[in-house]
This record gives sequence, structure tokens and C-alpha cells, in this order.
Amino acid sequence: MTSGKKHKEIDLDEQIEFLKKVSFFHGFDDHELKQFLQVSKWLRVPPNTAIIKENTTERAFYILVKGEVRVEKQLSGKAKPILLTTLTTGDCFGEMALVTEIKRTADVVASTESFILRVEPEIVSTSNVFLQLKFYKRFCERLVTRLDLANKRVAGRDGEEANPSILQKVFSGDSPPKGEEKPSRHQVKPESTIGRSEKEEKARASIPLPPMPDKDNRQTPAKLYPRVHPEAVLPVNPAVAAELTAMMKGGAGIDNTRRLADLISLDPVLSCRVIQTANSPFYRRANTVGTVALAMVIVGVKQVQEVLVDTIRAAKSTQAFSGYTSVAKDFWQHAVVVGRIAEMLRDVIRISTSADLYLCGLFHDLGMLALDGMSPNFYPQFVQPSEELQDIAKAEKEYIGVDHGHAGVWLAEGIGLPQPYLDVMRFHHQPEKATTNPIPVALVNLANMFAAMKGASLGKPQVTMQDVLRSFSWALIEEHHRPFQEVNVQQFVNSFSAELDKTWAVITGDILL
Repeated sequence: MTSGKKHKEIDLDEQIEFLKKVSFFHGFDDHELKQFLQVSKWLRVPPNTAIIKENTTERAFYILVKGEVRVEKQLSGKAKPILLTTLTTGDCFGEMALVTEIKRTADVVASTESFILRVEPEIVSTSNVFLQLKFYKRFCERLVTRLDLANKRVAGRDGEEANPSILQKVFSGDSPPKGEEKPSRHQVKPESTIGRSEKEEKARASIPLPPMPDKDNRQTPAKLYPRVHPEAVLPVNPAVAAELTAMMKGGAGIDNTRRLADLISLDPVLSCRVIQTANSPFYRRANTVGTVALAMVIVGVKQVQEVLVDTIRAAKSTQAFSGYTSVAKDFWQHAVVVGRIAEMLRDVIRISTSADLYLCGLFHDLGMLALDGMSPNFYPQFVQPSEELQDIAKAEKEYIGVDHGHAGVWLAEGIGLPQPYLDVMRFHHQPEKATTNPIPVALVNLANMFAAMKGASLGKPQVTMQDVLRSFSWALIEEHHRPFQEVNVQQFVNSFSAELDKTWAVITGDILL
């Protein structure tokens, strides 16, 4: 006979294996699922039993693990409630209760016997911080998508009154009709070339450069540190700023929250400011917000737009890299490309990390913007970089006094970014020194080299396939992801490089420059 303790362990393993098949938990590892089960509550709901009642107030959020529920709303003058939608295994509901304490707007009733996980915000906030980040990232992905669809269809672009059939489409998460959405970056396939054209190189060579900073005038880190202020005005990509400004003036920022989030995520400074706002004392967050999507949910779209307007307006008073647009465009393209390649590496390797890999890549060179304000003649040299500038971190120390990794950490600490972003900033050129968050550091280090090898970088760094192969990041990945120990790194690098060549137009096609 099996003991009660052993039987409980078997049940837990079975629960973990079952959750892996639920779409909400894709990407969670066994340890994270075990933690999640420990802080949530299982409910077994008989058919025709109300799970949520309209006009009641509670802070619980539900994940439908198995079964089927219906969402109903009672309209005045109607004897029976109307059916808004039917939810099935993997769907979630009641998510607005995690954001704010508002009354429920509809009934949710079990259509069949259903197994549901009940999650309360107080329980989530006391769990492991990395589990919180992953949970809230998945939660926000679903919530932003649902808000986007609701804005488009229920608010009514043509001023039409919402009707039950429209509501049903909104809450069921159906895809929008053709023509409503702009294609995602995975659908955009404009013509693009890897690296720079001969014409671009000639144009660069003709640009006069300011004098190189004097090494003797560099300052010590102790003197530079107080000059890095979290509220300092930093440059924003003008192409992103222009599209956001036009979008907000036309009112589309409210109607299309998904596009708004996508545009914010194309610029490191705008992304930082939105996250910084969500982490401000005004919102009294017990846990640090680390993603744009979650920050938008917490702050609200209207307030986010006010932050964007203020940031963009202030940025007009400063120029990135002294107005050398070719360097500025290289910087902004490199940031986005590294974030996207880091995500690709994570997905191909099938390695789990709680950090937002895209933002890790987007922020990794943030310190350059801080140093640019202190030494405005340094980065313009990358229009026509000398051999001395191939090792950018070394050159920054020699000419400015500190490298962009340390400057980025100083800035990020003041802004209040989560620790994974700080570790990536500090160690993305030296992954062997990373003692915490080694996987994000390793993936961004590799993404940084792949991007440079394909021509998406400042200057012309001489990164070769052998440099990628020799990276210590592979050792970190093998150490923390055992399945990769069986992989031939040489073959992997060759295959991944070839895939980048094939998909380069998709990776870079929607970057606004």
C-alpha cells in the first residue's frame, strides 16, 4: 500500500505534467510549476455552478485547467442572461481583479465539471520573484491582447453600439478581421540587406568628425557616478517618437494598445520611463515591475501616454551622439536586433528564464546614452572607427573613464529596473563574471556577437564565427541547461547563423529609423 506522503508526491508530479499541457503555463519549468501549485488553490466545480457572480467584488484570478465555462451577462428587460462566450481548457478569466478592485462585470458559470486554479494577488506577491515575473508576463500578454480587441470592437471604430455577437468575439479572443491589424514583425517582409551598402559606407567616410577626446581628460568612476541621474533627459529614437506622437494625436493610442506597446518597445528610453512610472511610490508596488505590458496595465493607457508625451518633448532638447544620425540609427537598430536575437536563441535552445529576454537586449547598451552626454565627441568616432575602437568597452575606459556597462547599471539602479537587466548591462561583454542571472547574460552576449557579425552594430567590429564559438556563454548554457550538453556547438552556430540570414528582413523590417 502506498503511504499518504508518497501518494501526495505522485499527485503533485501528475499535476505538474498536466499543467505543462495548458497553454497558459507553456515555458514554465517543473520547479516553477511546483511553486505555483503551492501558492494557488485547486477548485473542482460541478456543472451549472457559478464561479464568478456579476457585481460582486473579489481579487481572485482563475485559470481553467480542464473543463468548460460560459460567460453570461444579465441585461435589463431580459428574462435570461445572454451568452457572451464559452471558455475552455487553458483560458483564464477574472484577470482585471489582479489589477484593481472593481466589481465583476459578468457571471462565469461552469458548463461541465471543471478543474480551476484560483490565484490571489497576495499569494502571488509572496512567491519567488522570478515566478512572479514569469506569471505577470504571461498574464499581461493575455490581458493586453484582450484589452486591444475590446477597444477595437466594443468601443466601436464606427461608433456602432456593441451587440452580443461582437461581445462574443471579443471575449473569445478570435482573430480580428483582415485589414484591422497591422502585420506583426514576423509577417513584415520588406527588402533588407545584411550589413551596410557600399553607398552608405562612402557617405559615412565623407562625414567630418569632431576631435577625439583627450585620454588625459578622462575622469575617475567616482567622479562620473554622481553625474548619472535617473531623471536625466536621454535621447529618444525620433522615428519612433514621430509615429507615437501622430498615433496619440489621432486618438489611436487608446484604440490600439497593442500597437502602442509595440512602439514603446522599439525604444529603450521610452520603455524605461514607462516601467519607471509603474515602479514609482505612487503605485505602491510590493514587487518590481519589469515589463512594458505589465507597466501599461498598472499605470493605465492614458497615464502612459502622458509619460510618453513628456519624455518625447524633453528629448527634443538633446541629440543622440551629437547629431551624427548614422551612429544613432546603428545604436537603435542594434538594441532591437540584440533583443530579438536573444529571444530567438532562447526559443531554439528551449531554455527557460524568468527575465524578459527582449528587454534585456534592448537595454544592454543603455549606458552609452548616459556616457554620450558626458563625452559628446566619443561615439561620433564610430562613423569611421579606428582599430582602437574595436574593443568598445576598453576604449570607453581609456577616453571617458568608465565603460557603458557600469554606466548602464548606475542608470538602471536609479530608474529601478529589475536585477536581470542590471546583470546583463554589466556583464554582456564578460559573461564569465556573471554570478547571478547567467542565462540572460549568456544569451545577450551571444545575440550581441551575432548582431555584430551580421553588421547590426556601432562601427565595424571584427566579430567572426570563431569569436562566437569561443564565447564562455556556451559553458554557462551547458551548465544550466543539461540537454544542451549533447549539442554540437559548431553545428548549432552554423545553423543559427544561416537562419538569421534567411530571416534578417523579418528581424529588422519594422525597426523605425
